[in-house]
Amino acid sequence: MHKRGVRGIVFLAFTLLPLTVSAQSIRGSYSGTSGQNVPLWVAHEAGLFKKQGLKDELILISGGSTNMQAMLANEIQFSNTAGSTPIQAALQGTDIVIVASPYNFIPYSFVVRKEIHSAAELKGKTIAITRLGGITEIAARLSFEKLGLGPKDMTFIQAGPDAQRILAVQTGAVAATLIAPPGLFKATALGLKVLVNLGDVGIKYPVGVISTRRLYIARNRPLVKKFLMAFIEGLHLYVQKKEFSLGVMRKYTRIDDPEVLSRSHDYFAKNTAIVPFTDAVGVKNALAFEKASGRKAEEFFDNLIVQELVDEGFVNQLSKLPR
Repeated sequence: MHKRGVRGIVFLAFTLLPLTVSAQSIRGSYSGTSGQNVPLWVAHEAGLFKKQGLKDELILISGGSTNMQAMLANEIQFSNTAGSTPIQAALQGTDIVIVASPYNFIPYSFVVRKEIHSAAELKGKTIAITRLGGITEIAARLSFEKLGLGPKDMTFIQAGPDAQRILAVQTGAVAATLIAPPGLFKATALGLKVLVNLGDVGIKYPVGVISTRRLYIARNRPLVKKFLMAFIEGLHLYVQKKEFSLGVMRKYTRIDDPEVLSRSHDYFAKNTAIVPFTDAVGVKNALAFEKASGRKAEEFFDNLIVQELVDEGFVNQLSKLPR
């Protein structure tokens, strides 16, 4: 081989090597397949984390407390869950904190078997939730208030992801469950009935949040910033490119019905914050459910990095990108 060719290959190798070495690995999780998880999937599938020099891996971990345990064990660095999860963890003395909140409303509906016509028929029966202490239990208790039921009128059982809970209602194993789109639209297409739609109530609550550890931020702030840059660009892409988002949703939810997917996107996109500041009012509502009203909302979230990205013009630049 000619010396010039050898020198060219060596130069190319040393040029590319830093790109490989500098790629920082991160692991993120999501706790279910409801529509508030889609922007994270979109950011991953569009290669936006890679664009920021991150080698990312996304993992489904059902149940909020399991996500927090994984984060404390450093098995994951970021998690996309309901806000109740990191708030509960922080109340227990951990350093987990919310760093972004793209969805601040409760999208769940109280769904029952079609032969149930009134709240009175639910007394003494069983309701399926994802996990005790999670967002579906909170949504259930809010629904009970609307239906005039007490917290002891139904028995709670943990039944896992949307598909399993829908099947449990459909087969009569339980009388009711809480479902958010796209699972909600699949459930109603199967003949299940909505008794309460909490999305219509407009209660502020941090349903979809990104959390990490304060220690991790202190040690890896530039990396956390890159993660949020990719995630925020994913939020923009999610809202602006519906067809791409529908394809991503189809892949992760394994729902093939185009109408169900389209309705789910429209449902969530209209209330998704593309600049994901955490809303203090929503956090206060979450603290009230946790009976921790003496604590300040600001203890549980940190908007500083998102604010920094706004001040530096990053968010404004995204709105000008061709899609």
